[in-house]
Amino acid sequence: MRYRVLLVVPFAWVALFVLGDLFFYGTTSYRPFLRTEIELAKALSLTGSLAAALVFQRGDYLRRAWFLISACMALLLLRDLTIAPFVSAALGPRGLTILGGVLVVAANLSQIVGTWLLARAWKVANLSLPGSKRGRWALVGGAVMLAMALAGPVVLGTGRRVLSGDWTGLASLASALGDLVSLCLVAPLLLTALALRGGLIGWPWALLTTSYVCWLVYDALGVLAPGLGLGPHATTVANESFRALGCLFGFSAGMAQRAVVARLRHLT
Repeated sequence: MRYRVLLVVPFAWVALFVLGDLFFYGTTSYRPFLRTEIELAKALSLTGSLAAALVFQRGDYLRRAWFLISACMALLLLRDLTIAPFVSAALGPRGLTILGGVLVVAANLSQIVGTWLLARAWKVANLSLPGSKRGRWALVGGAVMLAMALAGPVVLGTGRRVLSGDWTGLASLASALGDLVSLCLVAPLLLTALALRGGLIGWPWALLTTSYVCWLVYDALGVLAPGLGLGPHATTVANESFRALGCLFGFSAGMAQRAVVARLRHLT
């Protein structure tokens, strides 16, 4: 039952967000409402991944992986702090751009390495992945192609901006590249979740895979929203809904990991 609750939590969060949007849209409180929701979702994602990391002993393989994932969200929260008026005034436009870019690059590198460690946890644990070797490679190839199709245009667009000398796009480029690489690792995460299906251990991987799929949709909306006929407000609601799902499924994955380890220790 605990794990099913963790599955429901992200959708409940989005439902509350949509209700808040209906209540605050068109008022002077709308922008503070959006910013508060974004930062709280990120803080919960950080909380979940930290909870997962701290349940392991020092030196454990998964402790390192979850700490790296938590570092990503911690760095992004620190980046968001730089938009505070007293910080931005002290740094100036150029300093703000450079610091923001550095923090986003570091955050995405941390996310990529942490995700890679989790994606190969099956190998460290000597698990057998489901399906044939050809089928597994086909799934990986499909994930790469899908990530390139949906996140690739964002990378190309922001890359052109940076190459043309617009360094304000550096943070967006780093974020898009980080999402692109992480999304390519969805297939190994999914295979690990399938290998662990039928038991409690599979919950963290299944929830984390869902988190990354939500981030994939979040990136895709940047490309698809105009073609779908979404107006500015509808695009904002869709973007923030899938950003929240990505963060909250990450929170649920971390809390599920902590619960699984605690349960296994209790049984032994």
